[in-house]
Amino acid sequence: MCGVLGISCGGCSNNQDQATQVFQRLMTCGNDISHRGEQAWGILASNGEKMSLYHQEGRFSEGITEKKAAKLGKRIQGNIGLAHALYSTVGRRDKKKRQPRSIQPFMADFHGKPFGLSYNGNVYNLTQLRKKAREAGWKFRSRVSDTEVIVALISTSEKTDFIEALKDILPQLTGAFAMAILYDGKIIGMRDRFGIRPLCIGSNEDSFILSSESCAFYPVGANFVRAVRPGEIVVIGEKAIERYIKWTEDTSCRFCIFEFVYFARPDSRLCKGRSAYYYRNRAGIALAKEAPVQADLIISAPAGGDIFAEAYASELGIPLRQGLFKNRFGTRTFMLPRGTDRKKAQRFKLHPLSEVIWGKRICLVEDSIVRNNVCPETVAMCFEAGATEVHVRVGSSPIFNPCYYAIDMATRAELAAANFTIEQIREQIGADSLAYLSLEGMVAATGLGKKDLCLACFNGDYPVNPPVETD
Repeated sequence: MCGVLGISCGGCSNNQDQATQVFQRLMTCGNDISHRGEQAWGILASNGEKMSLYHQEGRFSEGITEKKAAKLGKRIQGNIGLAHALYSTVGRRDKKKRQPRSIQPFMADFHGKPFGLSYNGNVYNLTQLRKKAREAGWKFRSRVSDTEVIVALISTSEKTDFIEALKDILPQLTGAFAMAILYDGKIIGMRDRFGIRPLCIGSNEDSFILSSESCAFYPVGANFVRAVRPGEIVVIGEKAIERYIKWTEDTSCRFCIFEFVYFARPDSRLCKGRSAYYYRNRAGIALAKEAPVQADLIISAPAGGDIFAEAYASELGIPLRQGLFKNRFGTRTFMLPRGTDRKKAQRFKLHPLSEVIWGKRICLVEDSIVRNNVCPETVAMCFEAGATEVHVRVGSSPIFNPCYYAIDMATRAELAAANFTIEQIREQIGADSLAYLSLEGMVAATGLGKKDLCLACFNGDYPVNPPVETD
């Protein structure tokens, strides 16, 4: 799960002053998708003659001072560009080999013309695809990057038309993906045939934008146009959307419900116009009906649990208080690289407010429990701050199955609900009670049909056949 961004600015000419506008917009919009990937980021711009690329580890724009931004703006110029926020989901879990930093956008050539690619997803039928690209002359830098495999297939394609090359390559990819490509003065967006990962189109008076989430449109005055459809390629020129192309007729919508639960920003419009806020608010109400609690206060596990907790408290008529203060320098603990001490990170990120909690029966509302690494720490902090009881309510169902579609929970061995009963999880957490929202309640909260959603991590119904799981 990464953040993908592409901007085509017809109103940004290539003179010295206006050519920096795409850089500025990439930085501005990129910050608004930085929650999708905090490991590294990159931007790429083209002025029609050359492409300029910049990569950096860390969160988007981290360490970019005003002076450095001015310097980068002079180097990264053009009227069209890409950006990417990295959340790596590949690599071994031992300490000898950390997750690879496949920082994007990637650059390569297609029959002598440069192209750049920003990618969000996970493609896992790599062995034959790597062999095909290697035999065609590609020299791989990484043994595990699916992004590089896609770049290699495009670069070594025998097709001389770029769109025809994509139509030939995309059906070969098994998994989930959403991509933005810069080629020949155009931004090209595409999604897998089930639309599992998000990608949408926005526009303002002088530009078109492709983004993983619509929240990136607001800071540059752009409006949501529509989502890129499953199995669709969209070609955006300087001043208009030039083409809509189906790369396959075999399509259906199976949008990832975990985008609603956790990943997407609340103000982003996701599947069929529904926002993440829409789901979280309705899920909190449903949770109150399914699993009420006797408590003095409702508090959220910020920031993911905030909207769930507000709706839950309102429905039950129990006061909502800020019992946990979120350090603004803390990271999203679920998205930390493997090997990170998530319990320690949770202590850094959250601080209990004893003035609120002391002597109270507390109900802590979470968005989800995946590995159960951090919830026990949060509950312990509440007791340390003087809570007499701590109850836990979760705005999603137990996660029983791995995700193979770009969320870093790839084995059953690491999933709490796949290995323990709810009562055992409650004991591990140390809570007085524990309850989850039902799967039926989740689906109803989206306002969509069950057939429109990928629920594989909850019910094992995978839209794309999964790979054989290995520990």
